[in-house]
Amino acid sequence: MSLTSPGAYRTVLEALKAPLPSGAPPGRHIMIEPGSYPNTGFRSTSDFVMTAVEGLGSVTLDGRTVGTIEVTGKVTLQGLIVRNWSDKGLALEAAGGTVVAEQCEFMTKGSLALRASKGAHLTLRDCEVQDGAVVYSASSGVMEGTSVIGTSGNSVALRSGSTVTLRSCQVRDAGGDGIWVTEGSRPLIEQCTISDPARAGLWVDHRAEVVLRDCEIRGTRKTAVTALEKGGIVADDCLIAGSEVDALWVATGGSLTARRVRMEAPRRTGVAVDKGTVHLEDCEVVNASDSGMYLAQDANVTVARGRVADSGRAGVELANGAHARLEGMTITGSKLAGVSVGSGSELAVRGCTLAGNHGRGIFTVLGASMEIEDLTNVGNGMPDLLDFEPPAATGQAENQTPAEPVSQAPAEPEPEAAPPVPKKVGGAADVLLAELEAMIGLAGVKREIRILTDLQKVAEQRRLAGLPPGSAMGRHMVFAGPPGTGKTTVARLYGGILAALGVVEKGQVVEVSRADLVSENIGGTALRTTEVFDRARGGVLFIDEAYTLSRKASGTDFGQEAIDTLVKLMEDHRDEVVVIAAGYSAEMREFLAANPGLSSRFSRTVEFENYSPAELVQIVETQADKDGYQLAEDARTALLAHFTSMKRDASFGNGRAARRVFEAAVERQAQRLADMEELPSGEELSRLVAEDLDVDTGLAARFGEARDPDQVGNLLARLAAMTGLDEVKRDIRDLLDLIASARRRRAAGLEAEPFTGHLIFAGPPGTGKTTVARLYGELLTALGVLAQGQVVEAARVDLVGQYVGHTAQKTSEVFEQARGGVLFIDEAYTLSRQAGSGNDFGQEAIDTLVKLMEDHRDEIIVIAAGYTSEMDGFLATNPGLASRFARTLTFRPYEVDGLVSIFLGKAKAADYRIPDSTRQALTTYLAANRDRFREGNGREVDKLFRAAVTAHARRTEQLANTGIELTTEQLATLLPEDISG
Repeated sequence: MSLTSPGAYRTVLEALKAPLPSGAPPGRHIMIEPGSYPNTGFRSTSDFVMTAVEGLGSVTLDGRTVGTIEVTGKVTLQGLIVRNWSDKGLALEAAGGTVVAEQCEFMTKGSLALRASKGAHLTLRDCEVQDGAVVYSASSGVMEGTSVIGTSGNSVALRSGSTVTLRSCQVRDAGGDGIWVTEGSRPLIEQCTISDPARAGLWVDHRAEVVLRDCEIRGTRKTAVTALEKGGIVADDCLIAGSEVDALWVATGGSLTARRVRMEAPRRTGVAVDKGTVHLEDCEVVNASDSGMYLAQDANVTVARGRVADSGRAGVELANGAHARLEGMTITGSKLAGVSVGSGSELAVRGCTLAGNHGRGIFTVLGASMEIEDLTNVGNGMPDLLDFEPPAATGQAENQTPAEPVSQAPAEPEPEAAPPVPKKVGGAADVLLAELEAMIGLAGVKREIRILTDLQKVAEQRRLAGLPPGSAMGRHMVFAGPPGTGKTTVARLYGGILAALGVVEKGQVVEVSRADLVSENIGGTALRTTEVFDRARGGVLFIDEAYTLSRKASGTDFGQEAIDTLVKLMEDHRDEVVVIAAGYSAEMREFLAANPGLSSRFSRTVEFENYSPAELVQIVETQADKDGYQLAEDARTALLAHFTSMKRDASFGNGRAARRVFEAAVERQAQRLADMEELPSGEELSRLVAEDLDVDTGLAARFGEARDPDQVGNLLARLAAMTGLDEVKRDIRDLLDLIASARRRRAAGLEAEPFTGHLIFAGPPGTGKTTVARLYGELLTALGVLAQGQVVEAARVDLVGQYVGHTAQKTSEVFEQARGGVLFIDEAYTLSRQAGSGNDFGQEAIDTLVKLMEDHRDEIIVIAAGYTSEMDGFLATNPGLASRFARTLTFRPYEVDGLVSIFLGKAKAADYRIPDSTRQALTTYLAANRDRFREGNGREVDKLFRAAVTAHARRTEQLANTGIELTTEQLATLLPEDISG
């Protein structure tokens, strides 16, 4: 690719669309000559390598679209500068696939520079990212030797269960947090430096777990390292210097284990703990302006060894109600006291040294509990003072910390890289009710919650007035209704409202499903259910799809055991937990009938109805506004007509369906704008029009013009280049002719039968079934028949669950992933085989598939693959199965000539020569072992080729070891003796 060289491609898109040479392996290597390439902006599902010929700094790819580079395949980028000049654009988006960037620079005008999502694996090696964040969402990867500099918000955000390793990286000058880890993500961060962020260096929340090793965090303008909302951190061998607030802050259920961590000169405290758990070993706090350690109410802290030196107030300070154990540590140079203990706190001190403190060695307030063993307490400026009683007028001890909250309110964050931190449980009930009222629709739900809230308010007012609270009100509820109607969101708000009103102590919402409650062993279910219930005490237990507990999985009904245990726990702890059971309306009625005491425990059922078409349009508008888009008037009209026409059965996704429409619209707008010759204006980039919505048929099959005729030609060429498979190629051409004919008939005003493209791929392994399925999906997408074209590959293990109802759920989830594309079920015949028990869960998967294929007949292509004879049995398992599949494509075993051709193709791709003598030996070997290769086909040829390469390497190395200088021909030629099994 070059701006000037004759015959070179001028753009990346041209290079990606160029046909590959016959027999070439999949993927391509794009070499880019020096220069600046404006108006770059492309999306690719292909595998490729893209390299700057003269290395980093020589090639710049500039884009203004949603993404300068958007990829989902196996991609490597080397030595490139990638920039995006759109306020909403990204330099690189990996929405799936495996992407490696080496020695690249990424810059963006917007808040995000790179994003990995949808299971992508993104590796950044020796890269530099400027001005925009790096976001991993439900993805994985490695950042090594990479710098992230000067972002407007957080620099690195790890979300939705991402697993990422950051090694030898630098994060500098973040406008928000240096690294934010949330939503169950689990990164390893080692040998990294985080410096001068506007907020925290590392912020961890919402059940994320971080391992931090051998890192430096300097110059944070808020607390350096923060663990909140059940976030956990393990930190070893780290330095934290010059934080403007605290060095370490743990609160609201967070946890921290720190070993050999040194904290230098924090502007406030070294370690601040508020309703959290901390364990410190061999740590140091030096020159804290306030206390070395400050432990607020419900803090639980253990310290082993280590020291606190030269603190502005106390070395270790326990506010009222804290708990701590200090063993073998040294506290020196504190201005007011070595150890200060508030009323109601509990402190155990063993083998410690308090020496040279300017004030008292120990100061305790009346009501504190303190155990002392083997304490060295010498050289302090004032005598110890125990059981001090604060003056009644001020309530302030002589060196007690002023009553100010330890926690800090985070600054207003950037979207996605740092969404708003949820309001703390226990906020004003009216504020939470206002949030509920702001939700779209749900009029009946809001009315029920308001009634419950009013009852609780009046009961509290009666109690304060000295009156009986009134009749007992059951607080446990059933949330009944279809998916996507906000049941989980309302449950979280309700928990906060109850806490704010003092009905429950904490208000946390513990969300569980059958798998969290039910064990495979007798007695194990009761134990699991009790453990989950105990976690929810003081808050809300939200059981999603609760009806699955009342469905029998086997002769031993472990789900029923969970229900029976719940009924007893709800009675024994009636005032400590609010239980909300959620699920489809009809199924929840069955659930309530599963135990005589269950319906009496759940006094109220709140029905969540489907959103109206107008409310669904409003949801799309809200999502669009949040992401910086606006709906044109024609888009609103089309959306309303679309949602009005949609079937609202039990599987209708409501809010999820609305979000899918919006996400698809953004993708189609990007495709439309990317093809414009002139750069789109800001207004064009933010406006979604009816053309973008694709709502005439949603994900259904279409018969409009082909989206990409050139791509169709390339794909057909790739199919034709495959060895053998003449019948398969002919059948696919026939299917494409049917599509073309239907398109012409519809254009002429004639009736055209809906395209039914479900197929059976029958034949032995190694005959190219998976490869052809991928090509088929790409072809139908390029022809405009499929909306998206992704190929989701599944086997029995992906579809079949462990109990009745679980299989339908798993199968539906896989099917949902494939909507708009191809679902490829390998060895599908295994679904029709008994799983070894009386419950045929494979048959449940087949029955679910049949219904889904009918309900979404125009939205997906299902390909079931397997041996020919077994597939006949598979089709006989359900009366409607055979009629769903349009035809069977037979993949016959390769003849010897075909196997030779496959071998030669692999050799050519790997730069090996096959002379005539070797080809003859290969033919002879394949013919002699025909039965083996008839069973394995291409897979066995691949093994044979790798064995030949190994034999060649062994032979040539033996020659080299004798002192012979090998020629290029010798290194590139496979000889007859290299061909063996």
